[in-house]
Amino acid sequence: MLALVLSDDPTTHHTINQCLTKRGFQVVNSESVMMATAHVRAWRFDLIVMTERVSERLTHQVALSAEKRAPFVKTLLLSDRKDAEVDELFELLPSLVSIVSPDINADLIAQIALASVAGRARVLETGLTDTMRPPQFSSSRAHQPCQLAA
Repeated sequence: MLALVLSDDPTTHHTINQCLTKRGFQVVNSESVMMATAHVRAWRFDLIVMTERVSERLTHQVALSAEKRAPFVKTLLLSDRKDAEVDELFELLPSLVSIVSPDINADLIAQIALASVAGRARVLETGLTDTMRPPQFSSSRAHQPCQLAA
């Protein structure tokens, strides 16, 4: 599973990168919105962990660009927003699964990240059976498309 970490804080990169790597993610770090946008245009990410602002620029466009290329992507936003401000973010970003404080333990962020893509991971580990439908969080790479009968 491929993850993008977008933040301008090196400590955030390091701690989140270590925790995600322990859980089986391949992590790409980015310190600018422009580079993160280039990354999501080049690769299909399963997960994006990003701060709300990088160098005073909002990062929402990165998540929206990633959704266009890979509709299965899940986004975790590191933000201190509260109450009604949170609701508007969930309406703005369909891939958003969680908003957590930037000060939260990186291990907890990694647990939330793994839980958000757990359906895809389960398919990759066990494989599809005739009785099992593809999980809601599966990516396009987790299973082969069905062929229509002739």
